[in-house]
Amino acid sequence: MKTILWISRHEMTGQQIADLERIAGEPIDLLCYKGTVYQLDSLIPMIERADMIAAVFPPMLLAKLVKLANGKPVLQAVSKRVPTGRYTVLPDGRKEQEFTFVHVCWQQVIKLEYEVKQM
Repeated sequence: MKTILWISRHEMTGQQIADLERIAGEPIDLLCYKGTVYQLDSLIPMIERADMIAAVFPPMLLAKLVKLANGKPVLQAVSKRVPTGRYTVLPDGRKEQEFTFVHVCWQQVIKLEYEVKQM
């Protein structure tokens, strides 16, 4: 059984779990971190216990995670937005179409460099 560290405030969907089991080639055990991540170093003990890491992160944190993972696969979910056919009425009276997110695949982040300059 492979241990997957899932770093997200959201629950993993059944489709995402099934696809991870396909990728792992065996059943998986999810190790979940649901809090907001302020310091990646605090996740080191969980990263060490995992065989793979799946995370919902902005690019800057994702780039740091790839380095911190020390060669372990770092995955991110790819989803598509599908209209539900329903609409939400906003406080100002406008209607906004509602969407649901459907799992498409997992991507392994091989290399990610992120450098910014504040202006």
